Amino acid sequence: MQNDKQIYLSIVVPAYNEEENIAATLQDIAQYLKTKNYSYEVIVVDDGSHDKTAELAAFEGKIFPHFTLLRHSPNRGKGYTVKEGMLSAKGELILFMDADNSTRINQIDKFISAALEGFDVVIGSRRIEGAIIEEYQPSHRRLLGNAYIKLSNLILGTNVTDYNCGFKLYKKLAAKKLFEKSTKNDWSFDSELIFLASKFNLRIKEIPVTWQDKQKTSKVKPLRDSIKSLVSLFKIRGAPYPKALS
Repeated sequence: MQNDKQIYLSIVVPAYNEEENIAATLQDIAQYLKTKNYSYEVIVVDDGSHDKTAELAAFEGKIFPHFTLLRHSPNRGKGYTVKEGMLSAKGELILFMDADNSTRINQIDKFISAALEGFDVVIGSRRIEGAIIEEYQPSHRRLLGNAYIKLSNLILGTNVTDYNCGFKLYKKLAAKKLFEKSTKNDWSFDSELIFLASKFNLRIKEIPVTWQDKQKTSKVKPLRDSIKSLVSLFKIRGAPYPKALS
């Protein structure tokens, strides 16, 4: 067993009713990282699932040198769930990735390289040159997603191409400081974190990823969540955040 203090990479996997995906995703993570020479931990955060997500995660967790299952109830939202995992992580680099494996762990190397170049936050993007979409979202969801990105950049004064791709790497210090200050429990948490990172002059880089739509297991309700997220953007823009990252 490796010493907790030596953990290099933490992988946070938020999960809500993901019994169809969680075992395969964890197996994929283990298979890829077993060849790496750095230490790592996996943290699954179960967001009040009503199925066997937690039980399957606990069973698969035995294959990892360091594994933690966090559970809370009732369902609190993806933002709350990611925050819980990120603040409990011990790694020098902390990744969160979606439980449905829409972006696989085999993308991690280029994210680590960007962090080693000095970037504090490394964002997966499906909308820049080099990205590969193996299975597209339905056209109406793509249109809503593009509109949300344009509105986010306009309202928040940021400049990124993809806010909600569920594959992002943070340096430990940046992760702890940003997530301690984050307030959004719903899908707008990504926008809030990018806004805060930009506000505090952290170095952000977007990396193209290989991605596939997992519509059958997606928890997003496009119209309802788009309206809620739009309202959240204005709340983020007007919130009394501190003027400096302390």
